[in-house]
Amino acid sequence: MAVIANIDGLNRRIYLSVNTENAEVHPIDIYKEMRTLRRTDESLRNFDNFLLASGNEPKGGGKFTPRLVKCLLGMRIVPYDSTHTLTITGEIITDEGTGGLDCFDKTLLSYDSIVDINYVPPQVEVIQVSSGSGLSTEERDQLMQIKNPPSQNLNDYKADVANLEKITGNKAVLSGDIVTIYESDEVTVWKRYDLANGGRVEI
Repeated sequence: MAVIANIDGLNRRIYLSVNTENAEVHPIDIYKEMRTLRRTDESLRNFDNFLLASGNEPKGGGKFTPRLVKCLLGMRIVPYDSTHTLTITGEIITDEGTGGLDCFDKTLLSYDSIVDINYVPPQVEVIQVSSGSGLSTEERDQLMQIKNPPSQNLNDYKADVANLEKITGNKAVLSGDIVTIYESDEVTVWKRYDLANGGRVEI
């Protein structure tokens, strides 16, 4: 299914096709089709690259960075010119430090076309785990040594939060008797522990 109708290289606009009307589109699909068009249309190769894809890079331990697409040098995406809802299911940013809806240009649409863009970037990083808890045997054994009676006092859990940070090597944030472990400074959640009940409740 073609997602691009045409590319205006001079004005750096990618026009989406009728196939994207009321559809879900991942920015990677736009990027892949843009690459194909640049390969087959010599006139498009006269312009600087329009999009750059990155991500899905291994971080070790079976974890991968999310995939994303970057709009380069003022490139913007123009939705199909009709009244509809376009759902974007992946992350898209610009090289100007913005992202999401800022990557789209609706000013070129007909006055009676109303396009709602539903931007749904990924909420978690990609983690590859084997069957079981996803923890190493050593991490599991250490976590099982944490004993936490239910408490209304957050201070009672500070030692356990510090211990979880030490075990996982990641940032921890305490809320009630649930601690959330973050994989990076970008605040990507990958583990939650229920301290009161002494176990992990979500990955």
